[in-house]
Amino acid sequence: MSVEQRIDNLIEAGWYMLDSNFDPMAFQSWRRRVLECLTDLLGPDHTYSNHFKHLREQNEKMSCLAGSGILTAAREQVAQGCPAPARHD
Repeated sequence: MSVEQRIDNLIEAGWYMLDSNFDPMAFQSWRRRVLECLTDLLGPDHTYSNHFKHLREQNEKMSCLAGSGILTAAREQVAQGCPAPARHD
């Protein structure tokens, strides 16, 4: 799966949660996957990764909206050729 598709899938999942009965367990899973994605693509200290980490203190629906916005911005940055950090697995 391409990076853009991975991000798009997470954005769609976020919008789906907002449009349906908001499931707190699904939200927690989504939030974990978003943070993993941002960290994998941009690194743990990137502005987007850090901003998303701080959304945990916000109301779930607002956090979902903001998270989708951060993902959209990350997708644009990746599309412009921002290199992903090297993985040290």
